[in-house]
Amino acid sequence: MYKVVVHKRAVKYLKKVTESQKHKIKEVLSKLIPDPNMYTGVKNMAGDWVGYRRIRIGDVRIIFWVDRDKKIIYVDHIGNRGDIYKN
Repeated sequence: MYKVVVHKRAVKYLKKVTESQKHKIKEVLSKLIPDPNMYTGVKNMAGDWVGYRRIRIGDVRIIFWVDRDKKIIYVDHIGNRGDIYKN
């Protein structure tokens, strides 16, 4: 089992979204906990984002990386598709 650590900028985004969107995001994150490598919606990122992974939920993206040794999933960014890659 992995632990999920959410960065404060991702928490800030979660405070702005509707309850239904928040529920969908939390549901997807909870599916990563057993093993983030087994979740089918995860894509490896390239370019400046090498080492990160992303999950798409409609127009929302969750960008995270995994520390396999410590069994921690670090969620660095959550945001809209057009804005998320500008950070």
